[in-house]
Formats: sequence, structure tokens, C-alpha cells
Amino acid sequence: MRPRKDSVRETLMLLRRLQSEPHEAGYAGYTEYYPGSEDSCVILTAPHGGNIRPDAISDRRKACCNGQVPHCQSSQSKYSVSLLRDTFTLELAATLRTELALILGERPHLIICNLNRRKVDVNRDMDNGAQHNPYAERAWQDYHAFIRTARECVTRNCGRGVIFDIHGQSHPEKLVELGYSLSSDQLHTAPLPDTSSIRCLSRCTKYSFENVLRGPASLGARLVQEGYPTVPSPLHRTPPAKYYSGGYTVQEWGSGNRGTVDAIQLELPLYIRENYKRSGVALASVLSDFITDMYILNSNGLGTDPLLQGNRRCLSRLFWDFIDRIFVV
Repeated sequence: MRPRKDSVRETLMLLRRLQSEPHEAGYAGYTEYYPGSEDSCVILTAPHGGNIRPDAISDRRKACCNGQVPHCQSSQSKYSVSLLRDTFTLELAATLRTELALILGERPHLIICNLNRRKVDVNRDMDNGAQHNPYAERAWQDYHAFIRTARECVTRNCGRGVIFDIHGQSHPEKLVELGYSLSSDQLHTAPLPDTSSIRCLSRCTKYSFENVLRGPASLGARLVQEGYPTVPSPLHRTPPAKYYSGGYTVQEWGSGNRGTVDAIQLELPLYIRENYKRSGVALASVLSDFITDMYILNSNGLGTDPLLQGNRRCLSRLFWDFIDRIFVV
């Protein structure tokens, strides 16, 4: 189905406003980084919303990762090859940035890829995502260099923070799928926080990991309250047959791998994405509530885990936890 003319016009206006803001562009404008406020602890990424298709970059081939192309290193990738664009995710990410800035008073960092997914997939390892095209590899490298820069800024100025990786899916259940680098099998049992992309959050919040993951305090619970059925959440504790648990970005840049910046993949059905102006306002309200609760107000001590040393937001709580332990009756 072709997009309506008024929808195309709104999108163009939104992207023009965005590009009028100070930003850094990667090679040929294939990727862009919009720095956040100095004290922002939030990073937004939109890897699959672009639609530029330069002739210099060949279309990616699914066969390359299925072992059907001789000498293709991508055949060793643990990720599948998908060529479908996540429509309206770039627009939604830009809207979220604006709305979160209004609520929190700090403008989030934003990293986007403008290339169509047929040309590069920056949410895969480079062999899979660029398939050895030098221009695609440059775009892939620029995109992840921008994430590294934003992540270092958050760590330096805030101690800890969170990446929201914005995606789209068309699963028949039409659930919002939250990916924490925990497989469907893990969510059907008792997942361990140390294997998740929110490892740091699980050690710095007053809530239990189960509560943060799918309990009353979870992001899923807050989305359900806003009217968006979500998995995992108290309403849908375990995933349906098809579920996206989190791709390269949350696995590579979340705190399960290293550091104090968590990462959550948001897989959104079309009915949310295509109404990005209205949905952006509602989602920003939910995300800001989660950010304030988990990253600004309520923190626990750092303990002795070297992963969490230097987290300034946790230090005052560490002192009061120590006093509580001394004087507890």
C-alpha cells in the first residue's frame, strides 16, 4: 500500500526539522548523529528506517549467510539476513527525541541510518550487515562509532543510562516486543540478569530483576497501562512463537557485555509506527516515567562489582544502605 500524500509531506517536514539541528554526518550522509544534552542519560537508535539506495552499494543477499556463496565470511554470522525496512521508525525516533526533551528537560542522543536495509543492516555484525561492500562497511563503522561516542558521553556525564533501539515488526499478535538479550526459552524459565542487556540496571535499582523485567515496575507494565499490549509484562509474561529478543545493537552496546549503559530493543507493530505523531507523545510519556524511576530517582548501592564502579547516581544510595545495615534492628 502506498503512503498517503499528506503522510509523505509530514515525514519530509519532520526530517527537514531534524536535519536543521546540529548533528554529525557519516560518510555521504549515510548515517547521522544528533548529540543529546550534556546531562542526558538516554540514547535513541533507529537502524532500519532509512530508504536511500545508492547504486554504489549492491543489494545484500540472503544466500551469503546461508553458506551458498563461496568464500563469503558472512556465512559464519549468527544472525539471519533480513531485507525489510522498518517503516516509520526513523520518524518515530525523531518524535520521541522531541517529546522526551520536553518532559525530561534533556534532549536524548539520536543515531540513525539513512540507508535502506537492502544496502546495509547496522543491527547485524559487519560481515552480515555490509557483506564486504566498502561503502556499506563505512556506513556500518560510522553508525557504531556514533553509538560509542554517545555511550561514552552518557557514562562520563551521567554514570549510567539506557539505549532504546527502535524497530518494527508485523507479528500477528500485534504486541510491543521488548528485547533484553534474553531468548524466548530463557523467558519461559527463570532468566538470569547477568545474561541480559540491562545487567547494570538489575544491580542499581531497588526493584528485583523479575520486577524490572516483567513485573509491576517493568517497562512492559507501563506500556500496558498506556494501552499497548506488551511482552514481557505482567499481561504477557512469556513470548509467543515469534519474538525478537534483541539484535546486535543491544547485545554489543548493552550492559550485559560491559559498562553501565543498558539497552532495550523496542519492536513496534505497524499501528503504532504509522501514527508516529500521536504514538510518539504516548510512548515518550511511558519512557520518561521509566527513565525517571530507574535511572534518576531510585538507585541502589554499587557493591563491589567493578562493572558498576564510578556510577555517580548510585553513590548517595550506597551510603544510606550502609547506614541502614548498621542500625537495622
